[in-house]
Amino acid sequence: MLWISVLFMAFTVSAQELPRFLTKHASDTLRFISMDGRYAYIQKKPGVLGFVSSFRSIDFLNESQQNDFIVKSSNYKNRILIESVPNTHTEMSLVKKHRLYVVDYGNSSPREIGMGRGAKLHLRDEWVTFYDPIEKIIHIQNLLTKKDYKIKVSKKANPFFIPEVEMIHADRIYYTDVNESGYSALVSYQLSTQKSTIVYKSSQSATRLELCQSGDYLGMGEFPYDGVVRGSQIQYATISSLLASGGFNSVYNSVEQDIGNMVCLPDSIYFVKTMNHDRTVNFKVTEAVKLTLKDQKIEAKSNLKFVTQLLKMDGRILVPIRGEFFVLEGTANLGEDILKSAPTREELQIDL
Repeated sequence: MLWISVLFMAFTVSAQELPRFLTKHASDTLRFISMDGRYAYIQKKPGVLGFVSSFRSIDFLNESQQNDFIVKSSNYKNRILIESVPNTHTEMSLVKKHRLYVVDYGNSSPREIGMGRGAKLHLRDEWVTFYDPIEKIIHIQNLLTKKDYKIKVSKKANPFFIPEVEMIHADRIYYTDVNESGYSALVSYQLSTQKSTIVYKSSQSATRLELCQSGDYLGMGEFPYDGVVRGSQIQYATISSLLASGGFNSVYNSVEQDIGNMVCLPDSIYFVKTMNHDRTVNFKVTEAVKLTLKDQKIEAKSNLKFVTQLLKMDGRILVPIRGEFFVLEGTANLGEDILKSAPTREELQIDL
């Protein structure tokens, strides 16, 4: 109990009020906007995704059904990934597949790459992974060579499960899986040999594993399902250590049922933590917190009482709540009419 008290004393309890994310687009239509505001993808109406750039708007995708869209990028900003979700409000199947597209960053010519869910870009946006929930297969596709690898995950009657996937090398995949008894595991898969190795297995059932990657490390969080009395933990390992078959280091442990939803930055990890839990009525006060890897310090960054999700959008970290976005990291105000000049050659070289 003393350890728990010391842990809570490490929190910064006086989190400042977060700024609202201001753009010229309605929050319910915004699907993606670049850090500088130059490019935006807008849901114009069901089935139509618009692309806005330099005061010009075009119908980027026009689907025949009442589709919604999920738009993602990575730290490399070479490509944009789009999931077209069919009939969002009428087709409630948990295993329906989304049509997947990629487009060069700042471009308006999409290319279809497959059907699945949970798509993600990797390794300078040269690779993409996605999951087929019907066949229970993870697809790993090279966007340059069109080479496609497949990983068959464990058979399970769990339509809610979508594996988390991170690619740390052109020959090494890490993904999460869960067996019939509800125990989660982290699996390492080598593409060249098509061999898999379990590198971590949960000691308790009814928890899920989350993965996130930034710079030279891979973060792994274990969080309980809602309503399950289990603790939470976060571990991390450097990429060089993993390639040498090394293990993970623990940086956070708690008896609380945290939500998780981790976002990795070069020297820290954001996640949603349970600050107070009244179990008699199952009411949680949850906030966005920042875990510094070097000293394992936890700092509360929001004061919203009911944070459930964190979004990473072109380097910006957002908290969506009650139809609005609040900014944890990155520029908050993109609603001004001042246009930024194009970056100079020297600035581009510095960014590289």
